[in-house]
Amino acid sequence: LIIAIVNVDSFLINHLSTPFHATTTTPSSTCIRSTNSMTIDEASGILQEWDSKTGADKTASDEEGILPNLQKQLPEAILLLSSAATAERTQDSTKGRCMLGICGKSPEEAISALKAWVTALELPRGLLHGMDKDGVPLQLEGGVYIKYNSGGVTTFSDIKKSGLGFDALWKPGDALLEPYDGDYHGVYFQVELEDGEFRQYFVPLDTF
Repeated sequence: LIIAIVNVDSFLINHLSTPFHATTTTPSSTCIRSTNSMTIDEASGILQEWDSKTGADKTASDEEGILPNLQKQLPEAILLLSSAATAERTQDSTKGRCMLGICGKSPEEAISALKAWVTALELPRGLLHGMDKDGVPLQLEGGVYIKYNSGGVTTFSDIKKSGLGFDALWKPGDALLEPYDGDYHGVYFQVELEDGEFRQYFVPLDTF
């Protein structure tokens, strides 16, 4: 079930220290601070190794005792890949997409993670859909899933489900919140870079 709502400003002002309005973003020292010590291949390798041991469809195993060290490297690896995507997106808005799939135990936990990730990665801020219906806040309890996309766009299937027609077309930085009853809690981090490699990793909510 997708709850697609447009007016969520009052909820956001109460829950986020900064409004979640759409803005443009450019690379900065915060976004690119890891580029001098790690390559794209090294960052991808760190995240792939973490995901292979702890991903959403696996039971964490750390017989070698390397997970603590890997976890310390996650923020730098993510920042580097996000920075590379930002650089591509700055040159061509259709490229360098960064997508987040946030699985939280509650709306508050998921929105807090969304705010932290978007701030840390300096991603575009758009509208958060799914928190009210016709301007009336929804009483949401339990787990939620937030789907964030730095590049906008959505599928015709999603447009049809939302009932909003072409108003449902995603804009850069928009996010959609919906109920979630899964057992896994964390963030699916995905970036699309010009090399065409598939990069999607499941990492902890509190990485940032």
